[in-house]
Amino acid sequence: MSEYLLKLLHRVNGFSPLDYAAQWMEIELEEEKSAIRRFGRIVYALFLRQLQTRLGGEVTGFIWVVLQPLVMILLFTVMHAVISGRSSSSYDVVVFMGSGMIPFFLFRTILQTSINVFKQNRSLYFYPQVKPIDAFLANALLESSIYGIVTLILLSLAMLVGVDVIPKDFDWVIVGILWLILLAMSWGLLLGVFNLFYPVVGRFVSFLTLPLLILSAVFFPVNILPPLAREWILYNPVVHFMELIHGSYLSSLDTRYVDYGYMIEWTIVPLFLGLWLYRRSEWKFVAQ
Repeated sequence: MSEYLLKLLHRVNGFSPLDYAAQWMEIELEEEKSAIRRFGRIVYALFLRQLQTRLGGEVTGFIWVVLQPLVMILLFTVMHAVISGRSSSSYDVVVFMGSGMIPFFLFRTILQTSINVFKQNRSLYFYPQVKPIDAFLANALLESSIYGIVTLILLSLAMLVGVDVIPKDFDWVIVGILWLILLAMSWGLLLGVFNLFYPVVGRFVSFLTLPLLILSAVFFPVNILPPLAREWILYNPVVHFMELIHGSYLSSLDTRYVDYGYMIEWTIVPLFLGLWLYRRSEWKFVAQ
């Protein structure tokens, strides 16, 4: 029957079946482009909404975002100098602290905010265009943008005072940071779904961030640890990201202890599990 109709249309209008197929594909492609543009507008609107909430709509909010990592970097640099002395390190302590703390703060912030973002934007899910995952992506984009600007400001300040902040391997530093963002999003998505039904998850993660900061090789390179301590601390996946960033940034350090397979496992498994749970639970986000 369909072949008969195609032949009839061809006889009446002078178009071949291939012409109709091409037109149909063009319509489908245009609809996909329209859906992508609509998705982009929704994420951008949520981005602006969360920016207003994040910074409070005032300059002082952004100033605090800049000062927080700066104060922490200076504080731990002074502590390092007091405890072990600046000359005892083969690397620039300020650069080491900065290249570890800023990525870790970015990881921690995306993780913590991602866990709560589904609940915070629940009132918007009654609009059929807005999905919970849109708010999740807007949150990750917002925090990455904020910390990107903060990093540029701190690098500029360091260069003004004569600190050498040029990385040894710029490409791998960027790979390490982007991969760390993906790790935070993977676990944020997975734990965010759990937190929607079990609020204790969010409180537990907030409690866990302080020991995670201490045990993630943010303040020290892994090679200074005794073999047994080094073996145990390398079970923490964040340590591998810190070692990758530090070893790629500073010429006196390397990435010999980085296990890329281990990093992939800790990124991909929670990502796919989180996406699977999200797809099964999306309707419950609106119903609650």
